[in-house]
Amino acid sequence: MLHFIVVIFGFTGILGKLISLDAERLVFWRVFLGGGLVWLWLMIRRRVQRFEPRVLWKVAMVGCFAAAHWIAFFASIKVSNVSVALATLATTPVFVSLIEPLVHRRKLDVREVLLGGVIIIGLLVLLFGPSAGGAVQDMSSYYDGVALALLSAALAAVFATLNSVLVKRHDSANLTRVELLSAALVLCGIFMVQGKGMDLSFWQVPQADWLWLGLLASLATAFAFLMSIEVMKNLTAFTTAVAINLEPVYAIVLAALIFGEEERMNGGFYLGASIIVGAVFVDAWLKRRDRRPSTQAHSDVE
Repeated sequence: MLHFIVVIFGFTGILGKLISLDAERLVFWRVFLGGGLVWLWLMIRRRVQRFEPRVLWKVAMVGCFAAAHWIAFFASIKVSNVSVALATLATTPVFVSLIEPLVHRRKLDVREVLLGGVIIIGLLVLLFGPSAGGAVQDMSSYYDGVALALLSAALAAVFATLNSVLVKRHDSANLTRVELLSAALVLCGIFMVQGKGMDLSFWQVPQADWLWLGLLASLATAFAFLMSIEVMKNLTAFTTAVAINLEPVYAIVLAALIFGEEERMNGGFYLGASIIVGAVFVDAWLKRRDRRPSTQAHSDVE
């Protein structure tokens, strides 16, 4: 299920580029429509649950972290391209490896730290390697895109780690409902305070955007967001974040096929991206190797 979700996530950047709305409004409609769909699904199944006030504010806070992560992510796509945003977002495990021990009060995992070091090396190659920038002609836009994607990765790490705690105690579907709708409410409040939300034209969505926005809200948000929380019941935040590193593989290939030359990068970028994403396979191989002795011992007992 996690890898199926990753395939869906691979389309998120594509949809973000196809939608003409700016990052803030795009995320508002994403969380508002996505949260509404989850709430409707829960009402039909009569599974809507209430949270105690002390829990509610924590869930809402996590939803705001998720929204901030998406705003930074889509802003990165808008100023650079899908390939830059997705490749840089794959640094999320670096931040998780630092944040998760603080939240769960455990020691740093040496292997996670080493893996994070490899990812950082890949990021440096991506940033400063031969012909860095590629299809992004303006290098300031390229670096702005990388910076925004790094911010998105850090926020994603906070969101994933906090959610891994909440999902152990609460229903994932109801967590999704409250997180998404809380984010929509906070964004709406921010728009009103800024004044731009008072203008009705600000809330209008171009007709051409509704199809892509509908897919983003339903498939890539309501369904994928709900299921990504569900799988955290059996997987750690770090393992989930590393597996999601496969997202750039799908997104970069799809973006090159759909958008053509504006998404095709040069050698330095692909070398750095390969180092970052290659950490996925190393982590998977190490985890599989660690499981083999215990699995064999279990078989012997049976």
